Amino acid sequence: MVDAGAGPQVVCADSWGAVWTWEPLRDEWRKRPLVYAFTGDPLAAQYPDAENEIDTMAAAVFKGRVVLAAGGGEQAPALWDLESGELLRGTTYDEPYVGAIATLRDEGAPRFVTGSQYVGQLLVWESSGQVPPVEVANDLYDITSLAAAWIDGRSLVASGGDGVVDVRDLARNEQVASFTPDDGDVRAVALSKSNSSSTSASRLGDRPLVVAATDAAELYVWELSGGDSGNGDHEPVHDPITGHEDDILTLDTAAVGDRRIAVTGAADQTVRVWDLAEGTAVGAPLSGHQDDVEAVSTTTLRGRDVILSAGGDGAIRAWDLAALLGRDTD
Repeated sequence: MVDAGAGPQVVCADSWGAVWTWEPLRDEWRKRPLVYAFTGDPLAAQYPDAENEIDTMAAAVFKGRVVLAAGGGEQAPALWDLESGELLRGTTYDEPYVGAIATLRDEGAPRFVTGSQYVGQLLVWESSGQVPPVEVANDLYDITSLAAAWIDGRSLVASGGDGVVDVRDLARNEQVASFTPDDGDVRAVALSKSNSSSTSASRLGDRPLVVAATDAAELYVWELSGGDSGNGDHEPVHDPITGHEDDILTLDTAAVGDRRIAVTGAADQTVRVWDLAEGTAVGAPLSGHQDDVEAVSTTTLRGRDVILSAGGDGAIRAWDLAALLGRDTD
């Protein structure tokens, strides 16, 4: 979700690759046509009716406009101005297709991190689209998920796929740690940092965490310490968290008051909330989607913590996270 000053917008793609925005406070939808990513490529001229193949994206506000980074299983990443649809930086047919995209918000302007399929390439993109991306890795596995965060003065990116989670320091261009689940391939990753105002009350303190969801319907939680050396022998904080009845497809984390929580969506058509310190479920599964839950995000609307979820049924649902955590004081 982004807000360039006119109110929050959720940016999403439908199953045909078209990009839409939803303004939750007005419940208004707008389709966002984008210039073809391969404009200027010799092959593009041969196929004038070709359209973008978009199934993964991230957005950020840069100098008052929303910049979209997007691509998919048949398209390398490109950057657009979301409002006008203008292509800020295109792509060519010989670039690796994208498996995941994340937005990095640190001390400077927001940037994008993209992970490629098959060749395991990580690139960092300036949101202006005016300079080429910088490669930070090209020897990873098939990247299917990414998370980026500014933690303890470091710009970190976690990538997941093929049963491994890799964490890298982007400024130093080096691996910080790697983690290996006991079972299943990694389908989603997140980096969890504490709410500094509540660390004294949290059992996890202010320790950053790496959280990963697998296609074995398990959720793993590892501590990320300053002394990590890049091996994959770390023990999880507790046993893998279970409860979903099918593959976990998406994941987000949040610090709400004195609790560190994860939100997951799965192929069992439910959304679930988990206490990361206890390794237990918070409440019952949230049901209502009629297909796989493919995206979840924690955010704030009108001052309240909420969960947004989207699925193969074409619906976006909003859930009151404050009430689920017993923080409803209204």
